[in-house]
Amino acid sequence: MRVYKRLGELLLERGLITTEALQQAVSIQQKVGKPLGEVLVGMGLISWEDIYTALSEQYGIELLEDVPNMVPTELLRMIPKSVAERLKIVPIEYLPEKNTLVVVTTEVLKVPQIQKEISFLTGHRVKILLTTPPVFENLFHASYEETTSSEIIEHTFEMEEEDLSEEEGEEGPEDTPIVKFINSILDNAIRSDASDIHLEPFEKLAVARFRVDGILRKILTYPRKAHNSVVSRIKVMCGLDISERRLPQDGKFFLKRAGGEQYDFRVSTMPTVFGEKVVMRILKVSNAKKQLNELGLSDYNFKRFERLLKAPHGIILVSGPTGSGKSTTLVGVLNEVTSEKVNVVTAEDPVEYTIEGVTQCQVNAEIGLTFARYLRAFLRQDPDIIMVGEIRDRETAQLAIEASLTGHLVFSTIHTNSAAGAVSRLINMGVDTYLLGASLVGIVSQRLVRKLCSSCKVKIPLRDDTIKTAQKLFPDRKEFFEYVPGSGCPECRGTGYRGRTAIHEVLIVDDNLRQLIVKNASDFEIERVARETGMITLYEDGIMKVVEGITSIEEVNRVAFEV
Repeated sequence: MRVYKRLGELLLERGLITTEALQQAVSIQQKVGKPLGEVLVGMGLISWEDIYTALSEQYGIELLEDVPNMVPTELLRMIPKSVAERLKIVPIEYLPEKNTLVVVTTEVLKVPQIQKEISFLTGHRVKILLTTPPVFENLFHASYEETTSSEIIEHTFEMEEEDLSEEEGEEGPEDTPIVKFINSILDNAIRSDASDIHLEPFEKLAVARFRVDGILRKILTYPRKAHNSVVSRIKVMCGLDISERRLPQDGKFFLKRAGGEQYDFRVSTMPTVFGEKVVMRILKVSNAKKQLNELGLSDYNFKRFERLLKAPHGIILVSGPTGSGKSTTLVGVLNEVTSEKVNVVTAEDPVEYTIEGVTQCQVNAEIGLTFARYLRAFLRQDPDIIMVGEIRDRETAQLAIEASLTGHLVFSTIHTNSAAGAVSRLINMGVDTYLLGASLVGIVSQRLVRKLCSSCKVKIPLRDDTIKTAQKLFPDRKEFFEYVPGSGCPECRGTGYRGRTAIHEVLIVDDNLRQLIVKNASDFEIERVARETGMITLYEDGIMKVVEGITSIEEVNRVAFEV
């Protein structure tokens, strides 16, 4: 008869903990009443992976190697949530050729009970895999608590198409299947920290995707015949015209979650060959309070940026492509400069974040209320600081520059690939080089990169092709290391990355650069002189964040390149 050792003895035998550590953990366990493994991990003496590797070998039960991104709904229906919760299991795969259902658990001692009950419940053989509590909790949550939308879809879309009438989607009670489906999608997106939701119709199916940390992920599919009802319901929530399907429309709505956090959803609909595609941008209202020191600026760039903000007048630009965080940076800037002593006015399209103490205006091109029209009005409103959401044309650029020359501090964004590129972009719009040279104070260019997961990132020596740049940035260091994505964990949902930060280059316009701008010098020449006077490029700022363990070289190379 095989004798199974208790967890403490097993870990001692393998040399994973010391006798003193075990005695200390047992003493704490008696006081807090938690399992020994949880106490040991909480004390930082051992990892869950070490514990479950030892248990796997002792009990002869395989460990789960590949954590599934999604569990099919039909598997979850085999085992009700109440049973799965009681037994602490999640079904992850069905092998029809073996008539075997594969389930995962953390409960080694419940294995015989799980096999008996699940085999009786489903009529299938049962194969059990072990996994650690953090992985299990994440998988259970994603399977049984975040897939209500999938279950709703399966039941809802068994109806005939006429039962899914638009009238039900528009004005029906709040517990209709379509309403439940949309609410579930919105809730899942917020839980996932998604920035955008895409609902896309194709020939046979419609697809829901979330953009998380800048990367789109497919979440689920649903029958295309239900897509019109989904779109109609979202239009009702935004106050849009549900009868208009031939033209793009824009709208917004908001949700308040438990705890008081509010989320604004900016909605865009666009006609395609298979129906209307809907994209919803998710804006967390509390982000409107972000400060400049929370935007990921290095100490060096933060000091340079602060120097720009002390200018009494002139124009300061934030440049970068769509989705590079320019609006968030302007929020931080406005929070930095706003006070009761200054009159701050903005023209935005659309107004994304409501900032306390700032007069914000919404552009409406349909009635002629453009950036340029607002700028003319602002100058009669006794402003100190003006923010223009984006410089898109010559008229807006000219008025913004003229406003900066008449004693106002003007902030705006522009779509260019580099800080130096913003100069030639404005000149190409038709701005006079003399006026631009006289008014431009500085340009901040930025990109977003994913941050490495702090729980599973791996430290390695810095690769040879970047050591030269690192030595230039950190002349006093002798050894250089970098971090790379690990194998993935529950914290990062197996991706190796969690959250995003920005890399920057801050170009300060001095007398030398003003002369170059007036002479219409090339981007290359402007950048060369800017670097000679202290500007760190996007790539160099990225390498600094690599050496500091914030992001990876692959992420930096994805958005910037070595000059």
